[in-house]
Amino acid sequence: MRVFLTGASGFVGSHTVAALLAAGHVPRALVRDPDRAARTLATLGVDPARVEFAKGDMLDTEAVARALDGCDAAIHAAAAIGITGPSGDLVSANVTGTRNIVGGAVERGLAPVVHVSSVAVFVPPDGPVITPAGPLASPHTDYGRSKVAAERYVREVQAGGAPVAIVYPGGVCGPHQPNLDALPEGLAGALNLAWPLPPGGVSVIDVRDLAEALARAVTTARGGERWPLGGTYLTWPEIADLCDTLTGVPCRRMRVPGAVMIGLGRALDAAKRVRSFDYPLTRDAAQMMVSLVPSDDAPALAALDLRPRPVETTVADTLRWLAASGHLKTRRAGRLAPDAPRPTAEESRPTAEEKPMPTFIQRTLGPVFRYVSGAPWFAKVGPKIVPPLDRALHRVSGGRILLGQALVPSLLLTTTGAKSGLPRRVPLACRPEEDGTWLVVGSNFGREKHPAWTANLMKNPEAEVSFRGSTTKVTAHLLTDAERADAWPRLIQVWPVYDRYVERAQRELRVFRLTPR
Repeated sequence: MRVFLTGASGFVGSHTVAALLAAGHVPRALVRDPDRAARTLATLGVDPARVEFAKGDMLDTEAVARALDGCDAAIHAAAAIGITGPSGDLVSANVTGTRNIVGGAVERGLAPVVHVSSVAVFVPPDGPVITPAGPLASPHTDYGRSKVAAERYVREVQAGGAPVAIVYPGGVCGPHQPNLDALPEGLAGALNLAWPLPPGGVSVIDVRDLAEALARAVTTARGGERWPLGGTYLTWPEIADLCDTLTGVPCRRMRVPGAVMIGLGRALDAAKRVRSFDYPLTRDAAQMMVSLVPSDDAPALAALDLRPRPVETTVADTLRWLAASGHLKTRRAGRLAPDAPRPTAEESRPTAEEKPMPTFIQRTLGPVFRYVSGAPWFAKVGPKIVPPLDRALHRVSGGRILLGQALVPSLLLTTTGAKSGLPRRVPLACRPEEDGTWLVVGSNFGREKHPAWTANLMKNPEAEVSFRGSTTKVTAHLLTDAERADAWPRLIQVWPVYDRYVERAQRELRVFRLTPR
């Protein structure tokens, strides 16, 4: 069969091309950049010469029509962004694109037409198991709303008797990812930093098993099928335990109440409405984390005669690829790291002298957050969102986690109110010095006035620092001009945005050295 396909440059689509070729089909891939798609497929060992590339966008009706002509079946696996992606014109991309692909394929008599949806369209679920009979979600982000709208359209086409099948994958994992997918990105971040352990869990399906299912669906589906393929369901502690077992390295963990996780996602969504930026957590993603339940995969597995890989194999292959591609620290990958001996539990713990390489989150999100933090609008939004969230995370994590510490060293400073005499707590970026002291800057998000905590320290320099789970009594010293000039280059290394704060605030930022008592 000649099978039309979208998403061949992506994670699921590229593996599906390989599965189609292995089954003897001829894939015709609609791609915006054939060269990029060819490079992606080559990493899977696929000869690009065996694939028919049709250059075009799924929003281009004429390009879609030309690519569909002469095909026997279709698989629509492309989607703009993802559950953790930014807002934008996703209704146009995902709904209009789905209408062009699915509707166009049905009009030309292709059969079957397989639409790749997501178990997320059923979250929060109405029962202990996700089934296609469950009510559709009411998402809060543009991406979520566009996926549900696309789902409704495809169901309408099904109701008209068209030979359309819908597949609902869970969290897709596996090696060889052109762009780091949501769940593998979460695995890398959790192992590099700490596992957030909210209620709920995650369903893990191997990308190779999903690709095989889609390839089999083009010869199996007759129309009207709605097949959940969530994969193996694991609670967050269970997947953390699995990673410990596979790597041989105990991972750091943090219990997070579901309400805190959803509140964080909601706050980030609010900030994005003021000014768009990327961050891998939304209200919908948080809801998915805390309320997902297993899916009923049995009908799909039986119809497609599919036996998925053990989840241990999927997660091991994912972690091995993350380590080999530089997304997961060698020390955290343990026995799965390329050419690395298995570290002991003691060796896996960071030391005070250790100067870690930038994490994946720091490399990818650092530039975005530096841009956002330095923007004038963030001076209004940041003080209302960041300190309350940081104090909540610090409380529930036992002093181990602050919102910004994935990007910059951070501490919680407790001062005595200059006027009230009461304890005042504030989360701050810091520069840990080699002599065991900390440098902190009274930036106040680049606003004109000095932050209140600096006045507190000037009146009463005795304070308390909570840093990486340890609490230390300190004495604060306001740096002189000469001391500030000496320390400033080191502070800029930690957070370059301080220079932008100086320009905007038009005041001399107070810098304190906090020395343990």
